[in-house]
Amino acid sequence: MLYGTMPAPPQWPKEPLAYVEWYSKLKGQAENDHNMYLVTVAQKRANNLPAADIISLSSIRQSCQLVPCFGSEDVSSDWTNDNVLDMCSRSLLNNWASKYAYQTLW
Repeated sequence: MLYGTMPAPPQWPKEPLAYVEWYSKLKGQAENDHNMYLVTVAQKRANNLPAADIISLSSIRQSCQLVPCFGSEDVSSDWTNDNVLDMCSRSLLNNWASKYAYQTLW
């Protein structure tokens, strides 16, 4: 039998899904220097897995641009576009990325 030819179990959702890794909740106010919100990687769950969920794609309002927070952390030459979010524990939520981001985050 070929893989991928079996139908999905009936209890599985029929809509598109997204895997989301969570960050900390936003504080009441943005950082003073740049008016962007600081977020940190959420603590791992009890089973040492990342704080993540599979959610309905229709529940996502917009994507967010995260900027690595430089300063107190050492920046490694190992950081790349592909792994910087895994390597950096603190990021800034860029509310200046688009007019829509500014209106919804600020």
